[in-house]
Amino acid sequence: MNERKATAKFLCLLGCLLILAGCDRSAKKRDKAVTESAEAKAELAEVKADLEKTKSERDKLKESVAVFTDALEDAKSKQTNMMQIQEDLEQQVVELTKQRDTAFVKLQDTQAMVTTLRSQLGEKATEINKLTQWNSEWQAVVQELQSQIEQAGEPEIEEPNEVPDEQLQEEVINENNV
Repeated sequence: MNERKATAKFLCLLGCLLILAGCDRSAKKRDKAVTESAEAKAELAEVKADLEKTKSERDKLKESVAVFTDALEDAKSKQTNMMQIQEDLEQQVVELTKQRDTAFVKLQDTQAMVTTLRSQLGEKATEINKLTQWNSEWQAVVQELQSQIEQAGEPEIEEPNEVPDEQLQEEVINENNV
């Protein structure tokens, strides 16, 4: 736009000079016209230089805009990737939370089962102790009867087979499991 104005001024001045040259004017006026023409040429050269500088700056700005546009597109792409990663991680958190909750329920069930089994084990141990005590009492009774029989002089009665405590405990456990 400035170039057009400068060109228009130059042409106007040139036209004025031609008109003035055609007329018989004084040398003073001619010198003035020549000076104005030279100034117009200088101004035109300055405007052209400014125009070139402006074009150069415009080209640099276009390059900067292109670089920033590329950087923006790259950033958008990275943001999209990060959002996808975030969604994936959130899904993993949901899945892991479900697994943790399931594991916690299984742990509670297992703890309840352990408590029940310990209680049953305690009951069985009490039963075994009672049976062991009862067995000992009966063995004492059998030995007392045997000694009474021996003192009475009657033939010896075979002693019943003793059941070892471990075997007795296994039999009690097996009977309870059946």
